[in-house]
Amino acid sequence: MDQRLKCKVIFVRALSSSLPVRCTQTGKAKIDMVRVAIPIFRSRVSPVFDSCTRVLLIDIEHNQEIERSEIYLDKLSLTKRMAVLQKSKVKTIICGGISDMLQNMLQGIKICLITGIAGEVDQIVSAYLSERLNKPQFLMPGFKANTYKEQNNENH
Repeated sequence: MDQRLKCKVIFVRALSSSLPVRCTQTGKAKIDMVRVAIPIFRSRVSPVFDSCTRVLLIDIEHNQEIERSEIYLDKLSLTKRMAVLQKSKVKTIICGGISDMLQNMLQGIKICLITGIAGEVDQIVSAYLSERLNKPQFLMPGFKANTYKEQNNENH
């Protein structure tokens, strides 16, 4: 797989319904292999990525979950957290809130970011895989579908 393919996080409004937020390669709906990271607190998406201590890594192939693992970020600086995520080959992060500084750092290392997401991790993963992540039940209070800025990344 050519790592130089562009990855674009898509936030598009389609007439009466909205398309999901997700990374795509060259406009294709399915991705061959992606590692998605979700910061977790108990069984839910952690409300703030900056202060989470556990991150669930999910390997997705042909739009199906194939493996899960966890990494621990307890007591790591933001710079060290970025190094761990990069070394873990994370391509996409699905999270709740995030600081501007951390968001800029993630963009700098070419990780696609999906913010404003809340809920039980299993439901969020299912919604991501079935292209329903922009549904209101998965959004944090105060977040609305399609209010995000488009992010272009070069490393996917």
